[in-house]
Amino acid sequence: MNKQQLLQGCLGFGLAFTSCGNHKQIASNDGIPDRIVIPVEQVAVNEAVNSGPEVRNVKIPLIRLEATSVYRQMLVYADPMDDSGGKVFSEHLTAFIDYPAGSVTLNPKYGNNRAELEKLNDRLRPLLGLREGLRIRLTGYASPDGDTKVNEQLAGNRTIQFKNYLLKQFALPNDGTVSVDWAGEDWEGLRQAVSTSGKDYAKRVLAILDGTTDPDSRRKQLRALDKGAVYKDLERTCFARLRRIELEVTAEQEVKRQNTADLDELAARVYSSPKTLSIEELLQVASLYRPGTEQYREVYELAAYRFPDCRVAQLNAMASSLAMGDREAARYFLQRCEGDPRSYINQGVLLLMEGDADSACEYFRKAMPENPRQARANLSVARELMERR
Repeated sequence: MNKQQLLQGCLGFGLAFTSCGNHKQIASNDGIPDRIVIPVEQVAVNEAVNSGPEVRNVKIPLIRLEATSVYRQMLVYADPMDDSGGKVFSEHLTAFIDYPAGSVTLNPKYGNNRAELEKLNDRLRPLLGLREGLRIRLTGYASPDGDTKVNEQLAGNRTIQFKNYLLKQFALPNDGTVSVDWAGEDWEGLRQAVSTSGKDYAKRVLAILDGTTDPDSRRKQLRALDKGAVYKDLERTCFARLRRIELEVTAEQEVKRQNTADLDELAARVYSSPKTLSIEELLQVASLYRPGTEQYREVYELAAYRFPDCRVAQLNAMASSLAMGDREAARYFLQRCEGDPRSYINQGVLLLMEGDADSACEYFRKAMPENPRQARANLSVARELMERR
C-alpha cells in the first residue's frame, strides 16, 4: 500500500472540500441537516509554475448532497502502514524563510535566508541519500496578522515556491516525491508561544483566543490591548516564528504482501474462522475494500474488538461507524484512541453530527498539524453550519 495514499471515505462522490461558500441546509427533526448545497468555487491559491501533481487546484461542482454524505466526505482513515513497522525513518524539519511584505519568491540572499537554507541543507542532504520510498511533505504556515485570505494565499504560494526550490536544489523528481499543503494562519502556534512566553499579558491574550474563533475579531481585540502595545510586542516576539515551512521527511521499506489468491483465502476466513487471523492479516484483508463500505467496517470492527491495542484498528473502526451513521459505536472505539492526533478530525465530525459545531471546530483546529487540508475543509463546513443555526 502506498504511504502517500491516505485512505479517505470518499464513497464514490469524488468531492474535495476546500472552501464551501454559502451552504444551504434543510434541518431534520433531530437538528442535523438532511442535505447541504455546495456551490461552485475554486481554490483561492494561485498555481505556481511547475507546481506538480501534488498541489491543490480544485474546482467544486454544484451538487446537492445528503448530510450523511457530506459527513462521510469529512472523515479520514488511518494508514495501516503507520503501525506496520514499514517506516524506516521519519524526521521533522522546520525552515524559517524571510520574505519582503507580500512576496512569495524565495530569495536566498534576503534576510537570514542564507544561513537558514545552509542549516536545512546540512540536515536534509544525508536523508536524501536514502531515495527508496522517499517522501517529503511540506506544510506552510502564516502568522495571524493582516488579512486571513491573503495570509492563506501567501502560505500556499510560498510553500509551492519552496517546493520548486527543493526540486532544483537537490535534483528531485517532480513525481509526487515532494508534496505541498498549507495551514494558513497559525493561531494554535500563537497560543503555544504566548502560553510559554511568561509575558504579563499572556492571560489576557489567551482569554481572547478562547473567547472567539473569528480571526478578525481576535485581531481587533488583540490590537486594542494596552493601546496597541501588546500587539506590537507579539509582532516583534512571536509572529516571525509562525511564518514557516515544516518538512516531514519519511522513507519506507518494502513490506511483503500476500498475493491475490492468499488474500481471497484470508477474506473467506474472516467469516469462517476469524479467530485464526492475525492483526497483520486483518489489515491486509481490509485493504481489499473501499473505506466506508460495510465490508470495510466489518473487518475493522473485528480487528478492533480482537486487538484493542491496535490504534489503526480503533481509528478505522470509529471512522467506519461514523460513515454508517452509527455514533454510539463510534464513541465506543473513540475511547480507545481518543488521545491519538489522528482521531481529531473524526472526533470533530462526530461532534458536528451531534450538533456541537463549536467543539467540532476546536478539534478541526487541533488536527491542523496532522492533516491541514482536511481540517481546513471541515472548518469551512462547520462554520457555515454555525452561521445557519
